[in-house]
Amino acid sequence: MQSLILVDKNDLRDLLKEMIPTVNVIEPTDEQKDFFSLDEGLSYINEMGLKISKSTLYKKTADKEIPFQRWGGKKIVFLRDELDQWISEQLSGNRERINEVTNHVAEVARKKERA
Repeated sequence: MQSLILVDKNDLRDLLKEMIPTVNVIEPTDEQKDFFSLDEGLSYINEMGLKISKSTLYKKTADKEIPFQRWGGKKIVFLRDELDQWISEQLSGNRERINEVTNHVAEVARKKERA
């Protein structure tokens, strides 16, 4: 006799994360995917306002600077939630850096004004 087990989407995602290194998972076809291939992830990152190249994305995965998963031991995928958080952190870091540069330029200009 076979049993039927019902799980919600988040529980299924957690189970798949644990099993991914040992099984191949078929990607869903709906537009609101929970994960992206490398090329899809690159497009998504760029669409969200963080412009990077494919080679930069490869480097960030190699250096483990961006959250990603390996499916089947080889295929790189990005989970939407993790990628959204990373993009948000990168964009806020860019704003902080821009503010630092702006403040520095203003300070140098004020010093020149006084001289």
